[in-house]
Parts: sequence; C-alpha cells; structure tokens
Amino acid sequence: MDRMAQTALNSLKMLMENQTAIAHNLANVNTPGFKQDVATDFSSIFLDRQNGIEPRIVSARNTGGFSVEQGQLENTKNNLDVAIKNDGYFIIQPMNGGSIAFSRRGDLQINENGELLDGAGNQMLDAGLQAIEIPAFRSINISPEGQIFIKPLGGEVDAEPVEVAVLGTSIPDEEVQLKKSLDGHIRILPLQNEDGEEEEVPIEANQQARIISGFLEKSNVNSVDEMVNSLENQRKFEMHIKFIQMAEELDSAGASLLRLPGM
Repeated sequence: MDRMAQTALNSLKMLMENQTAIAHNLANVNTPGFKQDVATDFSSIFLDRQNGIEPRIVSARNTGGFSVEQGQLENTKNNLDVAIKNDGYFIIQPMNGGSIAFSRRGDLQINENGELLDGAGNQMLDAGLQAIEIPAFRSINISPEGQIFIKPLGGEVDAEPVEVAVLGTSIPDEEVQLKKSLDGHIRILPLQNEDGEEEEVPIEANQQARIISGFLEKSNVNSVDEMVNSLENQRKFEMHIKFIQMAEELDSAGASLLRLPGM
C-alpha cells in the first residue's frame, strides 16, 4: 500500500507543477514575445537498494522547457515596436540583475536617461553587449539588421539619419540547448565539466536575426488549450486523491485481518 500511496503522491506533485506552469502561461497571454512554458517535460529516476532505498521509479520534471513556436505578429505602426522574424532573440540585461539573457519581447521604450528598455524594464543590449543609450531625436527607425537611425532633435530637418546603435541579436547554434531560468528569462543550458560542475555558457551576439520594425510578436500561448489542460489536471488530481484514499482503506482492511481476535 505504501508504494501505491507514494506513486500517487509523486504524480500529485507533478500535477501541481503542471498547474503552476499553466497558470503562468495564462497570466502572460497578453505579454509580447512570451514563450509558453512546457509543462510535460518529464524524466524518470530509479531508486535502488544499493543506496539503501526500496526499489522504485519516480518521475521528476525537467523545469525550464518552453515552446519556440513564433507568436502572431501584430502591426502596430510604432517605430519603437520591433519583432524578430522566425528564429533568433534580442539580448537583454534583466532589470533585477543576473546574467544577460535572450528575449523575444520587442515593445521598446526610452526612459528619462535615454536608455533603451523593453516593456518589462529590461535593458536592451547592442552588438557589443553594452547598454544602448539614445540621444534626443525627432524621428527614429530600426533596420532589419538592427541598426538604430535617428534624426537628432535640433538638427536640420532634411539632414540624413544618424546611426546611434545596433540592437544585439543572436540565433544560437542548433546544438545549443536553451531553457528558462528561475527568473523567467531564457538562457543557454549550462554545461558540465569533467568534475561534474556546471559551467555557464556566455551569450554572444552574432547579428543573424532579421528584425521587423512596426510589428510586435504576441505571446504564443493558446488560452483555450491552457484552460482545457487546467481542467484535465483538476480531474487527474481528484482521481489521484481517490487513489490515495483507496490505498488507505485497503491498508486498514489488511491490518484488521491480521489483528488477533479480542485485541
């Protein structure tokens, strides 16, 4: 009976983590460039007697998986809205610290210090992985290669646009594995060295992504599918609770059979 209960409890833990991922997806349906968290990326762990543990297999969720499917492109006609066509990522410095990361979010804005940020307040980095600062301008345009051109404020009206920065972009190699870190940003999966220790792989700008100006990539989350998955998870959760209750009843019945008369 112990194995029945342990199996059910392990499955309940996985269902709770799935429900957390579904809730996170639903909360970001309207977040530009958001990539759907994948809630069904599991692996198995075999526990054996050599480690002093009763033999059994338990499941463990590999966190950090996400869908790379491109979200729908929305025409905003705003020169500070940009999207990446097909593969590739912008490179950002998260506002809450941590190492630099990849992003598909392109709702750009300029703060009072002239720093170029995305809609979440993360710093957009250039091709040299430095923060981008934009001087005061009359007009601004961003080329498919990421070049940022402005007509400076106070300059001649018919003057040629001036290049002030280049948006850093990257298309990682096929063998590079990406995952979402605990802060929700996309980074390269660390590699393990000969000593079994994790080594971070630095992000580099290769400027291979193609940018579309005046468009925003919407979230690739399908809210209907997520709601269906949520209801299915709830049904599975209830089924496993009943399974645990059944194991408890069987355990009680077995114990009563083994009880001596008059005890």
